[in-house]
Amino acid sequence: MLKNKSLYFIFIGILIIFILEKNEVNNTLTKEDKNYIPKYSNKIKFMDKNLTYYEQVKYIKTVQSSVLNIACGNKKIPLRSKREPKQLYIAKNGLCYDRSRVIEKILRYSGFRTRHIAIYSTYKTNSAIKSLLTAKVDSHAVSEVLTKEGWMVVDSNAKWVSLNIRLKPISIRKIKLSLDNNISIRWKDKIPFDIYKKPFTYVYGLYARHGEFYPPYNFIPDINYQEFLYNFIDKEQN
Repeated sequence: MLKNKSLYFIFIGILIIFILEKNEVNNTLTKEDKNYIPKYSNKIKFMDKNLTYYEQVKYIKTVQSSVLNIACGNKKIPLRSKREPKQLYIAKNGLCYDRSRVIEKILRYSGFRTRHIAIYSTYKTNSAIKSLLTAKVDSHAVSEVLTKEGWMVVDSNAKWVSLNIRLKPISIRKIKLSLDNNISIRWKDKIPFDIYKKPFTYVYGLYARHGEFYPPYNFIPDINYQEFLYNFIDKEQN
């Protein structure tokens, strides 16, 4: 009897792993991606590792601007549709989750490490769990990119990156900690959206709670598990 129960749990575990693997958001750069990414700007290229930190920041902002300039409209790409560099380039429209995806792919194409961030306001719910489970709660999708000075937030709706007045990058973790502890950050540029100014929670690697942005388009949330692990490890050093 005990042996049968063990086999049952092993089978269930394997089945769950299989289902999750089939539903994972694929971050691989495809041949189509590599064909369309250079169309965003003639300045897009693989970056030399000998670049200074300030050169890195300048290039990252160039990538951000190119995506915002191309996809300047705010009409969303329909659910259950591809939302990769080609689709955004052709549509010339997109929302934060569409533009952040393309910003991340271009930066990885250029040799940077990135991670996707889903931000959910807790200003009205006072609870991270409630915000994650509440439909239509204020939310935003942005990117973090690893520079020589640390992780930097790259907004997907405005030409803003998280640099303080000393031109040092501030990670999403540090932004949240500053709010939680009522510590003011002196920003280089004015923060463009209230979601950064009021209490929030965030999840690395979560692309959509509803599961309808990326194949196989079902009720299982769209997650990249490698990025999701950043929620449980040292976010500043990795």
